[in-house]
Amino acid sequence: MPLEERHTAGNIASWVELVAEKLDISLQDNVLAIGHDSAANVVAALRILQDKHVVASHHCASHTLQLVVNHALEKNPMIDKTLGAARCLVKHFKKSELASSKLKQKQKQWGTAEHTLIQDVPVRWNSSYYMVNRLLEQRWPVVATLSDPEVTQRGKHYLDLKNDQWTLLEELEQVLKPLEQATVFLSGEAYVTISVLPPLIEGLQKSTKKTTYESAAVNSFQIAAEQQIKSRWESESAFREGGQNGSIIAAALDPRFHKLKFLSPEDALKVQVRIQALALDIKRAKLAGIEQGHSASPQQKNTSRSVLDTLLGSDSEGDCSNEEDNGQEDSGVSEAVGPMRMWQIEFA
Repeated sequence: MPLEERHTAGNIASWVELVAEKLDISLQDNVLAIGHDSAANVVAALRILQDKHVVASHHCASHTLQLVVNHALEKNPMIDKTLGAARCLVKHFKKSELASSKLKQKQKQWGTAEHTLIQDVPVRWNSSYYMVNRLLEQRWPVVATLSDPEVTQRGKHYLDLKNDQWTLLEELEQVLKPLEQATVFLSGEAYVTISVLPPLIEGLQKSTKKTTYESAAVNSFQIAAEQQIKSRWESESAFREGGQNGSIIAAALDPRFHKLKFLSPEDALKVQVRIQALALDIKRAKLAGIEQGHSASPQQKNTSRSVLDTLLGSDSEGDCSNEEDNGQEDSGVSEAVGPMRMWQIEFA
């Protein structure tokens, strides 16, 4: 999009349509969904495209999780204050050559890994997790260094954290760990994550309820994070009648999650019925194509991808047929069993 133009929702939507037209892509027929960040103008642009072309809108899961954690942290003054104190402490060691060299000596004395402290950055919340994790690892060498009169003059021990702040950081690290692991996974580029999203959301919600901590601030963070997860990902984790339910259908076609344990039995049944209906529609379309003489020659490999193939990101239907011919009848979760074959076994 030209930089001189205003990045309004209408302009962004028009730009997407223009690019699709240049690439000879039909938004109506060839595009199931568009992934995007959570910027207000981009979200509004996708609403326009949804209304005009029935294109599903999928927020970037990693960016959404970033917003979840940032919101929960910012709304908690005690955690914000403690993280601020931790930043000042790390900054001191980063700037002071004397403190840094003394820390290395203390690490050897304590038998601690000789790791440097990590400074967090505002644009990535998980950098705060890494800062806390490393600071806790180096707690006693850091405390010993700050207690050294050569490093810290008398009356200037304000850099050291108080005991309740260390305790809060310990509990905060435990709460943030599942969120950090989810962030790393969702940021991957070598695999598809849409099918993992519904069970992952459920797992994150459970992690916020798993433990009650001594610190009221950490408990408050868990409540805020749970509310944010629910509000920001409601459409991704709950089946909606008449909705596209892209991530839930993708999860149902994923051998790891096809039993849909993250849904109620009633909703799981509705998803199964929806997938069977989609499969029948595809089969009818193929039969209609054969009758009209538009199907590929039997000697030629069919390289077209169906809607289900696109959702799953799997090989073509022909590969599933080969698996059947090879006698692979195992109904267990296996990458070798195609999703359609798995459903045939499930309902045989």
